[in-house]
Amino acid sequence: MIYGGGKYADFSSPFILGVEIYRNDVIISFMSTEQNKINYKWIPFITYILIFINVIIFLAEELNGGSENIHTAINFGALYTPYVIFRGEVYRIFTSIFIHFGVEHIGANMISLCAIGPYVEHYFGHFLFLVLYIFSGIIGNMASMFFEWNTGVFNISAGASGAIFGLLAVFILFALNPKLRKVFPIQRVILSIFLSLVAGINDPSIDFAAHFGGLLGGLVLAFIMQEIIRFNLRREKTTN
Repeated sequence: MIYGGGKYADFSSPFILGVEIYRNDVIISFMSTEQNKINYKWIPFITYILIFINVIIFLAEELNGGSENIHTAINFGALYTPYVIFRGEVYRIFTSIFIHFGVEHIGANMISLCAIGPYVEHYFGHFLFLVLYIFSGIIGNMASMFFEWNTGVFNISAGASGAIFGLLAVFILFALNPKLRKVFPIQRVILSIFLSLVAGINDPSIDFAAHFGGLLGGLVLAFIMQEIIRFNLRREKTTN
């Protein structure tokens, strides 16, 4: 969807349609994957805080010219490659993660974040989850800038979907985990990711580069974090 020449990174995966039915069992499984502890009162508060921040910023956009107004988007920090490169406005690589164009845009992204965020947050913990989210969003935006620089076609873009695709990449790790693969079959995970990516290939309003960059960046960082956690846990077991 184009808003005044702007391109947004939308995320609405068929994956989220079936993910909720496993929530109670899966959260417990995550805890028992690496440590034998179950916390039934655990709350994914970082996920909820991120949703709250996105909604507050969206409402601020609406009250200051409208979220679909391209000038409002620029003023709030949407990504525009020439401004980043020639004006040195590097902050846009970060701030654009929290900017959205219209109700449909933020609605799709926040529903997706609410659906898959708690799983990833519980698996890695609050802090690492936040690191993964921000990192994936930044890598997605950098991938978008790289693509635009090489094509010479520049758009004003924004959205949390690069970050959300980074979270979605973690489900590949779930599918490869012997204790979780029955809940998250690899075929289902790969198909869902594939369908989500394909939706943006031929749609000029969707930032495919941001999606793919966020997915790849998230997968790499998530794998590194997972292996570091496992290494530390094994070292603790050997020392005790």
